[in-house]
Amino acid sequence: MDDELIDAYLERIGAKRPERVDAAALCHLHERHVLSVPFENLFFLLGEPIPYSLDAVRKIVHERRGGGCFELNSAFALLLEALGFHVTLLAGYIYRGEVLDSPVGHLALRVETDEPDGHSWLVDVGQGNHSRWPMRLDLRTPQNDPHGAYLVTETSEGDIDVFRDGSPLYRMEMRPRKIEFGLPSMWWYQTAPQSPFRNRLMCVQPREDGKVTLANRVLIVERGGERTRERIVTDEGLRQALGTWFGIHLDEAPKIPDRTAASAAGEGRA
Repeated sequence: MDDELIDAYLERIGAKRPERVDAAALCHLHERHVLSVPFENLFFLLGEPIPYSLDAVRKIVHERRGGGCFELNSAFALLLEALGFHVTLLAGYIYRGEVLDSPVGHLALRVETDEPDGHSWLVDVGQGNHSRWPMRLDLRTPQNDPHGAYLVTETSEGDIDVFRDGSPLYRMEMRPRKIEFGLPSMWWYQTAPQSPFRNRLMCVQPREDGKVTLANRVLIVERGGERTRERIVTDEGLRQALGTWFGIHLDEAPKIPDRTAASAAGEGRA
């Protein structure tokens, strides 16, 4: 990434270029990314190719779109590396309720700063229930965050499980992965009949005072401790909701399959 693209990325998320490669800078960048770039799977319903790494950066910056974990975290990794952070890619598995998915289905980051007494951080800006701030990888006690109480525990195999408010989110392997590892998983999500994203629309945007979720045609707004639900009937209403609440402006509304459009989905795990 050149300086022009770095500055454009920082402008996109409303972040300042850090003066130091430290925990405070990492927290600032993480928070700004989470609050600015939505988790969304529109590419499945629009028939778009899934961008990855530098292509994902261009999508986030120039098209002002969001994406899934492989897009958002691979793009954020490039930004952090360009700013001087030490980044390692980690592969993981999503929990669906209490059951762990079998395919590798998540990408997150381990990040180290340049501080002499610094810690390793779990960085994740690409999961619908992620924390607003990075999480310390060495702590085994709850870490309070505006999005909930997060807990990192170690498995018998040396992996880590991440919980939010007592519910499991995902399991991450601790061994480093090369960037290419994400390509088969992205292909699986795009083609497998059991993929959770092929036949439903999911768009999630955390905000300072809550969260906005679009699940198929149900818009859920959580703000100031209150929660409202609205069913969007028309395609034009769907397109307007994406623009108003998520900053995603499309020429045409995404095509939601009838069998999922008819269901009043709640906040399924993203």
